[in-house]
Amino acid sequence: MSKSVFGGLFLAAFFAGDAATAAPASPATPSRAHNARGSFFTSNQDRADVPARIERMFKELDSNRDGFVTKEEIAALQAQFDERAAKSATKRAARMFDRMDSDHDGKITEPELHASRASRLAAGGKPAKASHRGGSSLLTRADTNKDGFVTRAEFDAAITGGKIKLRHAGMRGSQIVRLFDASDKNNDGRISLDEAQQEALRQFDAADLDHDGVLTPAERRQAAKTNPTKRPPA
Repeated sequence: MSKSVFGGLFLAAFFAGDAATAAPASPATPSRAHNARGSFFTSNQDRADVPARIERMFKELDSNRDGFVTKEEIAALQAQFDERAAKSATKRAARMFDRMDSDHDGKITEPELHASRASRLAAGGKPAKASHRGGSSLLTRADTNKDGFVTRAEFDAAITGGKIKLRHAGMRGSQIVRLFDASDKNNDGRISLDEAQQEALRQFDAADLDHDGVLTPAERRQAAKTNPTKRPPA
């Protein structure tokens, strides 16, 4: 039975923080507290804030208020999530296409793909690399008539055919399942608030390389690089 809703929110609460508690990493870095991915890369998080944030998240998941998040509750939430994701797929595809189609002429060219990739890397605090495989890969998958650009029709067909995946901010597949399993210390198929908080703190401490009680964007990026389970939905 699926366990990814718990993990998705767990990761978002643990690493991304929220607008009330996330502090800018530096004056030179623009604040993106409204965006989980932006917050992951641009804000610090204090260890002292973790238990309360996990408790707020936990109460939302514990639908029958028995003090545990069970597989059944997660399955129900997963079904709701999947239904919402399916309904929003068309809009997400349109936003994704428009973001890459920078001149809005109805087609995505390789230079536009490279520029979009460079922008994403910059948002993540990473330098743009010389390799253009990211752009070329999408062209290879979606440019069915090999004319050097991707139209909206080709883009939609590639999504329908599974050649392009639409990701949702709250999901990380098998990585989230592993995180759920890590929290379920006694393997009884349910998570207590204490288990969730202890796992959050354990992962916080593992990522806090200088052990100062504050996770910086650099430390979170390193944690995501060395252990993908700890990275929040991009």
